[in-house]
Amino acid sequence: MIRSRVILALTVVFFLIVGITYTFVDFRDKEDQAFSYYREGKYEKVLDLYPDPNHSDSELVTSLLSQSVSQLEKKANETKTKADTLAYIKKKDYLKIEDWNTSLGVYKHIHDPFFPNLKKHGNDYKKSLITKILSFQKAIPKDKVSYYLLLLILEDPRGLEESYSRALANLLRFPMEPIGEIESSFLLEILAFLNESSASLFYENYSVISGTNVNLRSGPGKENKEVGKVSSPDFAYCFERDTHEETVSGKQGVFIQCFYPELAKSAWIFSGFLQKSNPSPNLVANFEKRFKSIDNEIKIDFVNWLGDKIPPTFYGTYIPRERVIESGEVGFPLFGNKTKEYRRICKKLAGEKNYFEFSFLPSEAREIIPLFELNLVYSGASHLVYSIEIDKEAILINRNRYILDEERKRENLSLHIESLGDGKLVGSLWRRNTGLLQSLKSLPIDSASYSSGRYSWEICLPLAASPTRKQTLLFEIKTGVH
Repeated sequence: MIRSRVILALTVVFFLIVGITYTFVDFRDKEDQAFSYYREGKYEKVLDLYPDPNHSDSELVTSLLSQSVSQLEKKANETKTKADTLAYIKKKDYLKIEDWNTSLGVYKHIHDPFFPNLKKHGNDYKKSLITKILSFQKAIPKDKVSYYLLLLILEDPRGLEESYSRALANLLRFPMEPIGEIESSFLLEILAFLNESSASLFYENYSVISGTNVNLRSGPGKENKEVGKVSSPDFAYCFERDTHEETVSGKQGVFIQCFYPELAKSAWIFSGFLQKSNPSPNLVANFEKRFKSIDNEIKIDFVNWLGDKIPPTFYGTYIPRERVIESGEVGFPLFGNKTKEYRRICKKLAGEKNYFEFSFLPSEAREIIPLFELNLVYSGASHLVYSIEIDKEAILINRNRYILDEERKRENLSLHIESLGDGKLVGSLWRRNTGLLQSLKSLPIDSASYSSGRYSWEICLPLAASPTRKQTLLFEIKTGVH
């Protein structure tokens, strides 16, 4: 009887300890924790997960760290959160606080060590830049406004029209230093494109001034200070409407905040003096021409893949598998193989390609797991040129090994195709701006077909016919021309 009570008591204690452990100990992967903390607004916890500013798990994590710094900068300039935020920042040796003097007082700027490490023109870079600009809730120096404006208009807004347009409008609200003639044309092209995008704050908000010496004001309403005048045929791109209706010069309407390219500034104007129109179609044509190289970029991900059917746009012999969600993104699992027998699903790629950027979570297996294969298609057949594989320690490009960090973390690498020599392509493996492997020779190819352009690329995913439990996750592949 006593023995049974002791066993019962020990059992209760055991389950109590297990319950407490699971309650207070976070067993999630660091990247999952960072993603969750950021969504919950716990930006300090995101930074605390990565005490070494030079080491993060992936481009995604670097972006989360950068965005967290921007959110903390916003808090550092808000009265209620300023003191606590600045006290936290001072504990981080790698974060420096800089005072930006403005006509409205001092703005606390936090130097961001993560943003420069992001790959320009990538989605993570653009998201971090947009977050940084949206964090400016108070006036910043004119030269800083111009600096961030130039960074923004060099980025393609397609796919991010809603957040991009909000960031652009946020900058245009502030006084700025003049930008160059070429840069001003870039801005007009961007505004013309956003005028046609229904997701944009500038959608169908291009207007021509109707009137002479129309007053511009510092805020919505006749009581606000006059800050300039405009006349027909000046034009404006508008982005914010006041809700209070009033009458001005016998006209009923509301005040609207607009950007006036001729004046290079924003101000409020009464809607009765605006006539909706359309910008020159040449501006949108120039926009599309400027980002033509981006059009050539192809992104392969698995957002719309559900597991039971072959991923969209792929063909081949498919073996069903369950999709895996990691840090909010869908990963395609690739397994070890008991029999070394594979089925392949492939995707054909149109156009010229000279880089392949891929994001994956390494395996925990010592055995080699194929990640994907690159083929050249010519003379009616596919020809393997590069085989990308991984194991627990390294990534292998045609059996050339690069040792990865010991910590199992998401990686973002790119294979650059640089030249053709002796019947083989020669490439290199990169992580952001750092070269990892050089002189990566492909398998032999037909030089004449390649040089003449009579070929296309193909990406194939090898699926183990007899899978083991060990797996790696492939998140996406981006390819295009640099």
